[in-house]
Amino acid sequence: MADLIEFNVGGQYFSTTYETIGFDKNCILYSWYIERKGQAHLNKDRKGRYFIDRDSISFGIILNYLRLQTSKQLWEVCLPKDPDRLALLTQEAEYFRLPKLRDQAISLLRKCNSTENCDNVDEYVNELGIRSTKIKDERNGKNSEENIK
Repeated sequence: MADLIEFNVGGQYFSTTYETIGFDKNCILYSWYIERKGQAHLNKDRKGRYFIDRDSISFGIILNYLRLQTSKQLWEVCLPKDPDRLALLTQEAEYFRLPKLRDQAISLLRKCNSTENCDNVDEYVNELGIRSTKIKDERNGKNSEENIK
């Protein structure tokens, strides 16, 4: 039987395997719970579940993304259809360092039409790209203003 890991994300509980969170070596979950197992700033709740202060709905989507990838299934089916959920997922995927998931969510956002209340999608996607570049540059110690121009 595979070793399980339990999370408390925004008050919602999740269980998965180390294999699932270890699928993508660039994902922050891999870094926190496999690469530096027990060494990072990992908070636990009273029941011993790892606490992550993030959006629980997006986290569920992220776990499904990793599960489907682990089993070599079509992971795109786990993406939400709601533009607001997709927008939030882009942020959460960025935070968890899952660029493939983020890019697919952005692609779906771009496909929204104005009848779905998506009037500002292009503006949002452009802003997300700029902010993502800034965040990556700040992590790497670069001056992000130079890279945006």
